[in-house]
Amino acid sequence: MVEREKTPLSEEEQRRKLETERKDLEEQRRTLLAEAEGYEANEEYANAGNSYQKAADISNKLGEKDRSKIFSEKVKEMRKKEIETRKATEIERKKEVVEKERDELLEQADIATQEGRFDDSVRNYEQAIELSKQIGDKDFVRQYSKTLKELKERKAELIRRFQAEKEIRKLEQDRREILRRAEDAVSKEDYMRASKFYKDAVVLSDKMGQRERSEMFASRAKEMLEIAEDIKKREEEERARAEMESKRIDLEDKRARSLASAEAALEKGNFKSAATAYETAAKLSLDLGEKEVATGFTAQARDIREKEPELRREFREEKRRVKIRKEQDRLLGRADKFLEREEFLEASRIYVRSAELSKDVGEKDRAKEFDLRADECRRKEKEKRDELLDRSAKALRAVITLRLMEPAVASRVFAWDELTAVVKIWDIGSVTLNFKEGEATITRGEAAKYDILLEGTSENVMNYCSGRYSHRTMAKWRGKVRTRGKKGYRSRLEFILCLPPLEKEVEKQYVHATIFVGIMTGILAFLVFIYLNPALVGSFISQSFKDIADLILAGGGGSLDPFLGWLASFLQTFPSWAIIFFLYSPGVILLSIFILYYFIQRLRFEGEKKRKTKERKRVIRRAIVSQAESSYKDGRFIDAARLWQKAALISVELADEDRAAEYAVRAHALRGKTTELKKKWKIERKTELEAKMRKEMTSRRDTLETERKKILEEAAVAEDSGNLLEASRAYKLASKLSLEIGEKERARELSEKSKESKRREADMRRRRKTEVARIRESEKIEKFDTQMKEAMEIAEVALGEERWDDAIKYYTMVVRFAGEMGDKERAKAFEAKVVEIQKKAELEAKREKLEEKRRLVIIEAEAANADGNIAKAANLYEEAGRISLDLGEKDVAEGFKATAAELRSRR
Repeated sequence: MVEREKTPLSEEEQRRKLETERKDLEEQRRTLLAEAEGYEANEEYANAGNSYQKAADISNKLGEKDRSKIFSEKVKEMRKKEIETRKATEIERKKEVVEKERDELLEQADIATQEGRFDDSVRNYEQAIELSKQIGDKDFVRQYSKTLKELKERKAELIRRFQAEKEIRKLEQDRREILRRAEDAVSKEDYMRASKFYKDAVVLSDKMGQRERSEMFASRAKEMLEIAEDIKKREEEERARAEMESKRIDLEDKRARSLASAEAALEKGNFKSAATAYETAAKLSLDLGEKEVATGFTAQARDIREKEPELRREFREEKRRVKIRKEQDRLLGRADKFLEREEFLEASRIYVRSAELSKDVGEKDRAKEFDLRADECRRKEKEKRDELLDRSAKALRAVITLRLMEPAVASRVFAWDELTAVVKIWDIGSVTLNFKEGEATITRGEAAKYDILLEGTSENVMNYCSGRYSHRTMAKWRGKVRTRGKKGYRSRLEFILCLPPLEKEVEKQYVHATIFVGIMTGILAFLVFIYLNPALVGSFISQSFKDIADLILAGGGGSLDPFLGWLASFLQTFPSWAIIFFLYSPGVILLSIFILYYFIQRLRFEGEKKRKTKERKRVIRRAIVSQAESSYKDGRFIDAARLWQKAALISVELADEDRAAEYAVRAHALRGKTTELKKKWKIERKTELEAKMRKEMTSRRDTLETERKKILEEAAVAEDSGNLLEASRAYKLASKLSLEIGEKERARELSEKSKESKRREADMRRRRKTEVARIRESEKIEKFDTQMKEAMEIAEVALGEERWDDAIKYYTMVVRFAGEMGDKERAKAFEAKVVEIQKKAELEAKREKLEEKRRLVIIEAEAANADGNIAKAANLYEEAGRISLDLGEKDVAEGFKATAAELRSRR
């Protein structure tokens, strides 16, 4: 009783006791860990696992749960390694046995193959491959599976070759009979039956492996079928053609009206109505079966709706272009008028403005054309100026020639040494006149050195030279012309270059002078009458002299100077009429001289007028004689006789009897033989006209042939470049030219060529349309192929990364693309792959669930084992084994079962 009642330990003693126990336990754990590491190094994983388990128990006693958990994990690791070691040993043992058995089978297979016993060889190879699968030798399985496959193929090939030779002989006999029947059907025009026989021949040829013959009979069968279908189709088409043609014409009329309304709406800027009209045309085209045309109209309507703002801008721009074109047309009308008046410089300015307007609207080619026209106008203006300059030079030559015909002028000119004068005309250029020893040389262009220069516009210079200016000095002062040089040289030039004024101009001058003198005389008389009236002036002068005399006398006083007295008496007695005479005498004298000069000049003018009137009549006679000769040549004999008679009368007035007689004889001769001469003239005229017409026809034929040759060359170029419509047009034009030439056969030939070009163009358009459709289909297939390849690549990557949803998604896309490409076999293959991946995905999802469940069971088992609940841990490990069996992991399941058995044995 006393022993039971122990003395309670103090707190310090208890702490020391616990510390001692703790140190003992830690020392035991270190010992156990060292033993466990030694066992692990020697691959004694069971003993190492027991030591780690004891260390984990000690850690639990010490309250070190983390370390306990670490040791528990080590225990699991050791158990797993123990299981793996056992399995590896077992597998190695099995492998040695299997390899020995496999080598024997391979040796037997080789012997059987050499002896031709392919069935025994195949069986031995299959057994060897099965054994290799058991030991996991994948390389051997892969190698000998290939060898087995080749062996089977070799065996099958030998069997197939023997059977094929036997079957081919029978098939050839059957085919000969079928072909005979086919030929009989063709001879009876039963093409459908013949096509069936040829298809049977194709089947037999395919069975015989004769591909070329199969293709030949297939082509023949297709040909027979086409002939039969063509006959049937033509019969059906003939019935349906009338109805379809009526319907087609109605639809085409509606479409044409719709398109016309669309074009009208576009011209008016009503784009919505135009789009609606194009959509209507598209529907009608679909009804007509023209899908591509309908697609085009639909696209056009869509473009109009999408690009309506842009089209409105373009419409406004086009309106602006139309306005500019109207302005251009107005300017071009003015330019044409200027060209009619040969005002080329003004026309050039208008063409430059038209080119600027064309550039504003972006018409560069037209702007270039207007620039070329402007250049042409400037060139013509230059030619015109050159022509005017030539005419001015000829006019100056005529003036100089006329002046040199006057003896007085010629004698003075022949006395000159040399004189160079430049006539510079402001608006057209200049000419150079060189006078040397009576010879006048006229050239164009200004000389480098000149003695005298005459400047002015062409009109003023011609007026100056033709004597229009009666006062040349006044013309210079007024700026009509300008002259430079020495005065003597200027006088020389004016002497020869300025014609004297005409009689009418001189007469007008004298009349004007007379009127001027009369007016001035009247004015002078009026002024004299008002201011210098002799009656009033005489009394005024007398009274003035008296006043002066009185002043002198008054200024002298009493002693008057004798001279002043004499002066005063003289002034008082001086007559007033003497003063008046001195005042009026200068004016009277000047007026008398002027009147005398006028009468003298008038007398001289009258004499000159008579002389020049005679000369003028000679000039008129020369003109009449020239007209008479011209009328005679033209066959107008009555007019010629009248003119000869008039020339004879003028000769009588001029007292030229010889010429009067000559002209009178000619007039009389013509009057007597007018009919005969007219007949002769008509014959000559007809001959001349026929010759002229033949010449014109020959010239026209040559021109037409040249033009035809040029057009045929253009047609050949167009044909070579593939522009058959242009070639057809050129051939048609050449045909018309051939008709004009008179070559009907050639015209017919060229017309046939034109029609042939049109037919070729239609064929090319049809082929182009087919080719475009083919290219579009090819592009579509290529696009789908590219998309399919991309989808396949993504699907393969997803499959490799086990992203099942993505793999299914992209393989489904591949199936869709293959279907759109028409590759049904690939579509089916990929559909099967999608199904396979879906199954694999389901299995993978199920596997993940089972693995998660197994992981949780293992964690619970380890926790139960750590808590010492060995029975529960064993049950849980058995549950993990069953889950591993569901996952197909037999080795792992056996390991868990072994662990459960071990735990139960511990208990």
